[in-house]
Order: sequence, then structure tokens, then C-alpha cells
Amino acid sequence: MLEQLKFLIEYQILENKKALLIRNGEETPKRIAELEKEFGQYEAEYLAKKADHEHAKEMHRSLEQAISDLEAKIARSKRRMSEVKTNKEYQAINKEIEEYKKEISARESEILEVMQNIESLSNEVLELEKALEKRKEKLQEDLKVLQAEMDHLKERLDRLEASQKEVEAKLQPDLLRRSHFLFKKQAGIAVAPVENGVCQVCHLNIPPQKFIELQRDETIMSCPHCHRFVYWPGHECYCLSEDDYGDV
Repeated sequence: MLEQLKFLIEYQILENKKALLIRNGEETPKRIAELEKEFGQYEAEYLAKKADHEHAKEMHRSLEQAISDLEAKIARSKRRMSEVKTNKEYQAINKEIEEYKKEISARESEILEVMQNIESLSNEVLELEKALEKRKEKLQEDLKVLQAEMDHLKERLDRLEASQKEVEAKLQPDLLRRSHFLFKKQAGIAVAPVENGVCQVCHLNIPPQKFIELQRDETIMSCPHCHRFVYWPGHECYCLSEDDYGDV
């Protein structure tokens, strides 16, 4: 067994686990954003309905004020009646009063409609408010769970990186530098198994003589095509898996 090659394989396995955790971790913030967006949309619906309710109440107050103003005008017109000197002036004021009364009647009809709308909106706002509170509680529960998942993921990442540091300390500096280079240039994969003469990452055949040399396990070799470190899993000591590292 080539000890340094085994360390490279271990390092790759740890890198694979770390990459998977990072990918999974990227989903959590997305899920949080989705939950908050969904809650925000429902909250916006509630606020819009509440604004409609407040607008209806404001309209009701405005109509009541309009009626009060019209009643004040009628009172002033009636006082003027005692001061008129001609029948024509009296009729003009009387007509004026009748117009004011018509306006009051129209405003009162509007008030009835607005009051019905206020009652309907009031019920809708109340139901939406109750539902919003439940959604808020559910959101907080979901965020708490997701935050716990993120914390657990962070702990696992810390353990993985600590394990990688331990392997790094065992690797020869030139092999470690080359591993880092391959991780960056080769989609995070620096070490590949070769089975039946085929690199299992780039899926190209390596020369038969090189495959024979690989099986002899006398030196660390690279794929002539993708340049990754290669090993033959026919050697049991290289048959490592992510399960060998538990919940690291």
C-alpha cells in the first residue's frame, strides 16, 4: 500500500462530504427566503384588506360630516326665511332647502352601503388577522427548525475541515498543493478510481501498460487524460467509502 495515496483518497472522501454538505446548506437559505416571501405575501394581503377597512371607515366619517354640513346649511336657510321680503325670495330659499335634503338623502344611502362594506371588511380583517397569527407562529417554528439544521451543518463542516487538516498534515507538501490545484480545476475531484482500465471520472481508457503499473501499486500515478490522481480499487486498502467516516 502507498500510504500517501491512501491519504489522498481519504482527503478526497472528506472533500466529497464537505461539498455535499455545502450544497445541502445552500438549500436552507433558499427555503428560509421562500417561507418569508410566502408569509410576506399573506401579510401584504392582510394589510391591503385592513387598509380597505380603514378607508371605508374614513369614508363613513366623511359622509357623516357632509350630512352634518348640509343640516347646518338647512338651519341657516331656515333662519334666512324669516328675513325675506318677497315670495320669490322665499321660494328660492325653500328650493335651496329641498336640494340640501336631497343631498342628505343621497349621502344617507351611501352611508348604508358603506356601513355594510365596513361590516363585511371587518369580518374579513378579523379572519385574516387570526390566520396571519397562526402563519406567523408556523413560520417561527419552521425558521427555528431550519436554523437548527444550519447550526448542525456548520458543526459537521467544522469537523470535516478539522479532519481534513489532520490529513493535510500527513500529506507531502507537493501532493497537497497539487490536490488543491486539481480541486479547483477539476470540479472538486482530485482522485479517481480506475476500473477495467477506465478512469471512472473522465471515462477514458488509460494505456494498458499504465493500468498494469497502477495495479502493481508501486508509485502514485495520474490519469493521462484528466490528470487526476488515480488508484486501483482492487487493492482493499484503497476501498474506502464515506461510510467509514460516519457523521464527520
